[in-house]
Amino acid sequence: MVTIPAGVENGRRLVIPRQGDAGPNGGSPGDLYVIIRIKPHEYFERQEYDLYCAVPISISQASLGADIHVSTLDGKTIKVKVPAGTQNGKMLRVRNEGVPSGSHRGNLYIKFMVRIPEKLSRRGKELLEELARSEGQNDSPGAIHLSQLGG
Repeated sequence: MVTIPAGVENGRRLVIPRQGDAGPNGGSPGDLYVIIRIKPHEYFERQEYDLYCAVPISISQASLGADIHVSTLDGKTIKVKVPAGTQNGKMLRVRNEGVPSGSHRGNLYIKFMVRIPEKLSRRGKELLEELARSEGQNDSPGAIHLSQLGG
């Protein structure tokens, strides 16, 4: 049996003494070398001990703020607060929900992706038009530097 330590890095080599092939002429067994290959996760990406994922949110959740539930790598569900006025691509850090490493864990970084509806109901369209009249719209927005996009 091989025990894989929590948080082990991809490509790490583990040495298991005296579990390899027998030595020549009846000699003692050599060491067994195990190379760790970590299968990519469907949603999470790892950078050292931190995890990154993207979570879609609605325009109303981004604008008004919301409490949403997000699954962690461990399969548990945590409540995350989306701040009012969240912009597309904003990154939120959740401490200690990353990869375990000894007595501590890395962080989980959630990138919010604001989803724009592709189709609106008549009422939805009316509400957005009302919002546009209420808040005003800039018909000549100035360009911003790409570094201001965040994420």
